[in-house]
Amino acid sequence: MDTKLKKSHKLTTFIITLCILVPAFLLVSLYPRVGRVMNEEKEKIEKKNQELEEKYGDESWNTTFYLKESFINYAMESSFYLYSSMISEEKTEAGEEAVDFQIFEEYGWLNDYHTFRDNAYFEASYWNSIGEMNESNTENLQNTDTLGYLNMDFDSNGYLKNIQIEGDLNIDMSNAQNLYEKAMESVQKFKNNVGHYNEKYALQGEQAMNASEYMPKNFSIKITIVSSNNFVYTEDEYIGWRYDDRNEVMLLKSGALFIMIAAAVFVAIMALVLPFFKKLETGWEKCFCVPFEIVLVLSGMVVAAAIGMFYFMAYTCGMEYFPNMKMLDSLISERTQYIILLVLNFLGWTSAFLLEYIVIASFRQFLCRPRMYLRNRVLCVRILRWTKRKCVRIYDYVTHIDFNEKRNKTILKITLLNLALLFVIYSLIFWVFALIVGIYLFIFDEMFLIWLIGTLMLVGYSVVLYIVLLKCSARIQKQYQSILYATEQMAEGNLKISLEEDLGVFQPIGDSLNEVQKGFEKAVVEEAKSQNMKTELITNVSHDLKTPLTAIITYVDLLKKEDITEEERKSYVQTLDQKSQRLRVLIEDLFEVSKAHSGNVTMNFMDVDIVNLMKQVRMEMEDQIEASNLTFRFNLPEEKIILSLDGQRTYRIFENLLSNALKYAMPHSRVYVDILQNTEEVKVVFRNISAQELGYEPDRLTERFVRGDASRNSEGSGLGLAIAKSFTELQNGKMNIEVDGDLFKVTLIWTK
Repeated sequence: MDTKLKKSHKLTTFIITLCILVPAFLLVSLYPRVGRVMNEEKEKIEKKNQELEEKYGDESWNTTFYLKESFINYAMESSFYLYSSMISEEKTEAGEEAVDFQIFEEYGWLNDYHTFRDNAYFEASYWNSIGEMNESNTENLQNTDTLGYLNMDFDSNGYLKNIQIEGDLNIDMSNAQNLYEKAMESVQKFKNNVGHYNEKYALQGEQAMNASEYMPKNFSIKITIVSSNNFVYTEDEYIGWRYDDRNEVMLLKSGALFIMIAAAVFVAIMALVLPFFKKLETGWEKCFCVPFEIVLVLSGMVVAAAIGMFYFMAYTCGMEYFPNMKMLDSLISERTQYIILLVLNFLGWTSAFLLEYIVIASFRQFLCRPRMYLRNRVLCVRILRWTKRKCVRIYDYVTHIDFNEKRNKTILKITLLNLALLFVIYSLIFWVFALIVGIYLFIFDEMFLIWLIGTLMLVGYSVVLYIVLLKCSARIQKQYQSILYATEQMAEGNLKISLEEDLGVFQPIGDSLNEVQKGFEKAVVEEAKSQNMKTELITNVSHDLKTPLTAIITYVDLLKKEDITEEERKSYVQTLDQKSQRLRVLIEDLFEVSKAHSGNVTMNFMDVDIVNLMKQVRMEMEDQIEASNLTFRFNLPEEKIILSLDGQRTYRIFENLLSNALKYAMPHSRVYVDILQNTEEVKVVFRNISAQELGYEPDRLTERFVRGDASRNSEGSGLGLAIAKSFTELQNGKMNIEVDGDLFKVTLIWTK
C-alpha cells in the first residue's frame, strides 16, 4: 500500500513538474525566432523614421502649427456673447430692459467664452444708428508669438457674410466653405438651445426667448491666434513624429506576448484540471494549503515576475547578448554569455509558472470548498475566530461567577483585565493625538510625562475599583447565600420560611420565591381539599348506588317466596320498577356529567329562543309543578331572545334547575324564574327558599353527588347542578350560585 502511494506521489510530482517546465522551455526555445522578428521590425521602424526626418527635417516639425477644429465653435459662441454684451450695454444706457444672459449660463456658453478669452486675443466692433462700439483684450498682444488671424463679419440681418483664416496655420478645413459650415453648426446649436430653454420654462409662465435677438448684426470680430493657445498643437503632436522603436514595443509586435499568455493559461488549466484525476491525489498538498494573505502576496509576485520577465526578454531577445555583458568578452565567449541568458530566462519563467501554479491550485480549493477555505485559510478570519473564542471565554468567566467561593482572585483578574484594556485604548488614542499635535506644534518632550501621569491615574482608578468591587462582592455574596438557603429549605418542604431582609439585586428573586411559597401553600390546601372531595365522592356514589340496589335485591328475594299473594307480587314489582328506574337515571346522569367534564360532548349550536324554550319546559313539567305545594312565578319578556345555543342541552339545564327547586325548596314557598337582557348579555335567574339549611359553600353545590339534603334521604342523584353547570360552560356561558341564608339563587349568563 505504501509503495503504491509513493509511486502515485512520484507520478504526480513528475506531471506537475512537466506542466511548469514545458511552457518555460517553449518560451526560451523561441528566443532566436523572436529575436529575428524583433530585428526585422526594428529595421522597418528605423527606415520609416529616416523618411520622416528627410521630409520634415530636424526642426521643421517643431515650427509647423495646426489649429483644432473646436476653435471655430469657441469663436462663434464668444461672438454671440460679445454681441449680446454690447447691445445690453446700449439698452441699459437707453433705459430699456437689458438682455437675459441666463441661456449662456445654463448651456455652458459663458464658460466657453472665458476659455476662449484666456487663449486668444480679439477686437470686436458693433455699428448702430448712433455710432460704433468696440471691445478688445489685445493690450498684452505685443509679448506673444502671433501665428495668424481669424476674421468673421456679420451683416445687418445677422448672417455670417465672411469667415477666413490668415497666417501660417494649417487646419483640415482650410477652405472658406468648410469654415462656414463649421460656423453654421454653432448657429444651429444656439437655436436648438433657445428652443429647449423655451420648452423648459414655458410652464413657469416666463416669456419665450427670440433666437434672432441674439444673432450678431452689424458685427465684426478679428481674433489673433498665438502659439500659447490651447487650441494650437505642433507637428509632433499631429503625426506622432517618430515611430516607437523600443525593445518592449518590438516584442509586442513579434507576437511573443500571445505565446506568453497561452503558456500562462496552459499552467492555470493544468492546476485546475489535474486534481480531478483521483489517482494523482493532488490539489490538497501542504504547498497548496497556504493562507489567503500569502496567496495574495504570491499573486502579486506572479504579476511582478511576468512583467519583469517580459522586459528581461525584450532587452535580451532582440540581440545576441546583453549589452552590459560586453565587459566579459575577454573572460567568457559570446556564445557562453548567450547560453547564460537563456538559462536565466528559463529559471525566471520556471519560477513565475511555479508561483502561478501554487496560486491557481489554492484558488481551486476556494472554488471547491468556499466555507472551509474561508474558515481555515484566511488568516484574518482565523484571527477573528480566535479573538471571538477568547472574548467568549472572558465573558463566561466574568458572568458565570460562583458566589459560594471567595471571589478575591476573580475580582483581581477582572480588574487587571479592565486595566490592560483601558491602557491599550488610552495609549493608542493618546499617541495618535500626540503625534498629530506634536508635528503641528513641534512638542515631543512633554508628551511622555503627560502619558505617564495618565497611566498612573489609570492604575489608581483600578485600585479604587478593586476595593469597591471587593466590598460589593461581599455584600452580594451574603445576599446570594440568603436566597440559596431559602431555596434549599423550600425544596425540603419547609414552606414557613420567609425572605424579609434586603436582598439588593436579588430582591426580584426573593419576591418571586415568596410568591412561590404562597403558591405552594395554596396548592397543598387545594390538594387536601381535592383528596377530601374524592373520598366524599366515592362515599356518596357508593351510598346512592347501594340504596336502590339493596332495595332491588330485597324485593327480588320477596318475589321468590311462593306464599305471597298476587297483590303483594304486583306491589313488589312496582317497587322494583321504581328502584330500577332511579338506578337507571342515576347511572345516566353520572355518565352525562362525566362526558361533560371531559369535553367529550358534541354540541349542536343553532338559533334558540330561550323565552319560548322556558315556556316549553314549564309546560312539560306542569303536572309536577301543580302536584307540588310551591308557587312558581315566571317573569318572562314578551319579545323573543335569540341566542346561538344547543337547544337540547339548554332544555336539560332549565329542567334540572326547575327539578332542583321542586326537590329542595321550602314547602308552601315561592320560586321565581326571571329572564333579563341588556345590550351585551342575557341572564336567566332561578330563586327559591331552601327547605334545609345549606351547609356548603356555593361552589361546592355544583360538585358531583352533592345535595341540598345532607342526610341524602330525598329524591335525586346530586348531579343536577353539576350537569347544568357543565352544559352552560360548554355553550360559552356562566353559571353563578349565590346563597344568602336560606335564599338559593342560580344565575345563567350568556353573551349576545
